[in-house]
Amino acid sequence: MKKSVGIIGASGWLGGHLADALSARGWNVIGFSRSRRKDDDIGWRQWSGEGNVDLTGVSAVINLAGEAIDQRWTDQRKVAFRTSRVNLTADLSESIRQSEVAVLLNGSATGFYGDRGEDLLPESEPVGEGYLSGLCLDWEGAVDVSGEVRTVFLRTGVVLGKGGRAWNKMRNVFKLGIGGRLGSGKQWMPWIHLEDEINGIIFCLENEIEGPVNLVAPEPARNVDFTKAVGKVLKRPTPFPAPAFALKLALGDFAKEGLLASSRVVPEKLLENGYEFSYPTIEKALSGIEGR
Repeated sequence: MKKSVGIIGASGWLGGHLADALSARGWNVIGFSRSRRKDDDIGWRQWSGEGNVDLTGVSAVINLAGEAIDQRWTDQRKVAFRTSRVNLTADLSESIRQSEVAVLLNGSATGFYGDRGEDLLPESEPVGEGYLSGLCLDWEGAVDVSGEVRTVFLRTGVVLGKGGRAWNKMRNVFKLGIGGRLGSGKQWMPWIHLEDEINGIIFCLENEIEGPVNLVAPEPARNVDFTKAVGKVLKRPTPFPAPAFALKLALGDFAKEGLLASSRVVPEKLLENGYEFSYPTIEKALSGIEGR
């Protein structure tokens, strides 16, 4: 009998790619969505993201839910950020305690570490300071399941892939010839190619890995080098740096903690367990996305 995995957020870009990859590996995939859906390859169950969720017959759960954080952090949006992460995870945990689920891979983010300058940040590093670090800490802390449930926290960086939110935004700006470094450009950016994100999640699912896992490429890039790589692959100049004060004026705290913060995150646990990255460098990753 096939093992069944439930994906919270299977209707999204990342969740959809993950569902396809797991189906191809022989998993019975069940997606959870607010509305009923039909799909040739996976089954669907309705869940609003609140209260009890039907996990009958599910042996593993991957929770990828979360309101997009790359926008101005208004009070209203902060409520949505928390509800879609902390509250949803707490409700999911209660349902898992009443089920036969043996594995939970729960979303998190490299924002956990905060702005840490030049420090190398493996999974053993403590939580940083700021709103985003606190949100990630509460997100992970909302997991409350039996000790018999193997639990992984997926601390994900910026996921780069064709059709993805992050790459689409970057591509549109650079294609207009107005791309450039952000602030000083010296800040470290934790990133990962879509293929390694998917394969890294599956690696965690199918191996006895527990606790926090940094889903980032093994070679983080400074923003200035990232900018040069994007410009090169898109064959566009990168002459217009975005001053820090202008970013903060336009995007508020998201600019300060999301775009200008330096997080030199490294995937120590994946590497120690033998995971091999398909796209270890930003140059290779961007060339792969653009088909060059």
